[in-house]
Amino acid sequence: MTRKKGLRAFSKKELLEELARRHADEVYRDDMTMSEIELAVEKLKGDSGDPGIEALLRRMKPEKPTGKACPKCGKRIPVKARDRERTVRSLSGPVSFKRNYHYCEECRYGFYPVDRLLSLPEEGELTSEMEKRVLDFAINDVYGECAARWNLHYQQPISENLLRRVIARVGAQCEAADQGQLQHELKPAEDVADVLIVESDGSLLPIRGPEPWKEAKVGVVYRHDREASEPIADSARYVAVVNGLGEFAPVLEEALHVERIEEVPTVVWVGDGAVCNWTLADQLAPDAIQILDWHHAVEHAVDCGKVLLGEESPWLLLWQQRAQTLLSEGLDRCRADGVHPRGGEAATGPGRGAGGAQQPGRLLPQQRETDELPPAARGGTAHRQRCRRERASPRAADADETRRATLVAAQRPPDGPTPRRLPHRGCARLLRRDPAHD
Repeated sequence: MTRKKGLRAFSKKELLEELARRHADEVYRDDMTMSEIELAVEKLKGDSGDPGIEALLRRMKPEKPTGKACPKCGKRIPVKARDRERTVRSLSGPVSFKRNYHYCEECRYGFYPVDRLLSLPEEGELTSEMEKRVLDFAINDVYGECAARWNLHYQQPISENLLRRVIARVGAQCEAADQGQLQHELKPAEDVADVLIVESDGSLLPIRGPEPWKEAKVGVVYRHDREASEPIADSARYVAVVNGLGEFAPVLEEALHVERIEEVPTVVWVGDGAVCNWTLADQLAPDAIQILDWHHAVEHAVDCGKVLLGEESPWLLLWQQRAQTLLSEGLDRCRADGVHPRGGEAATGPGRGAGGAQQPGRLLPQQRETDELPPAARGGTAHRQRCRRERASPRAADADETRRATLVAAQRPPDGPTPRRLPHRGCARLLRRDPAHD
């Protein structure tokens, strides 16, 4: 008589095939759609997860009721309470287990050695892997949408309240943690950067509570590749504070310290022109090259054009386009065209007035006479446009000279050393240059 084969004699593959066959016998029907088949298999996978986790936990050695080292001071602490039960939600479902509680009187800190062994969060009802996924949803969408999207991807539903609790708890831990250690743990810096870029900005946010608006500061620090002339992938660090500059500066300083900014040969600080940004740069990176960002550089160039040409001048569009071209082509082209990047009177050339400013009635370089005004301002032929300029009143010419003199006075550098602030794209050649040749 043949002896019956036990479960241990079957291979893992054979057991899985038998489980799939039994599941198919239970749920299959002739009119099933592919979606129903997929969901039925996902349910089988979810149901098989619970006994799998419990089986692995049973393999752990029983916890002995002996003293354990305090995570803070290292002293051995006796058991204060035995066999306290905890239930957590895992990716495979809820899991319950028991563990001993220890309390250090000197540190005033309680801990569970088994929780630390399993790398479980000290508080909350989620495992670390479950918490990662909940956080990923919560920080990228509003809570109501997060809960709906979660229920689409996972069988176990979550609530908006759970999302709020996780964000509040993890956020409080991040605020209380040492910011330097937090930055190092999230992204360790293995070597010193060749070029380090720092950007910071702020805005007012509408919030709940007695203050309808509150200031928020955000900073990013990333490494730049000279040869490729682009940021190095996955090198960015982010810091953010919902408060003023006083709380933001120390957090950003910790991120710069992790990047060992004192050893970086070239540091570039990009800002929007606000005085507080340059003050922060002078404090945290006094040797950094300070660069006005592209949009504000163009905005200030247009403001200069309004002083020279007038608020309603049809030349403003052409002025803006020319400013964008000069900024994108770099400092060498700016100097060749008589524009000094650090202030002061530029060289006077053909078609330029005092301070190197373009005369309103002259054509710009490489510009055809038929293109002398923007398309929106053209009302006739080039001959009519020239006639309008010839009939311009002396008062208009005097106004142009007044605006031009105002711009020249504003361009003169202040007393003392000129700060190292360059237009946005003007640093392209500098970033490609070897600092050892300076």
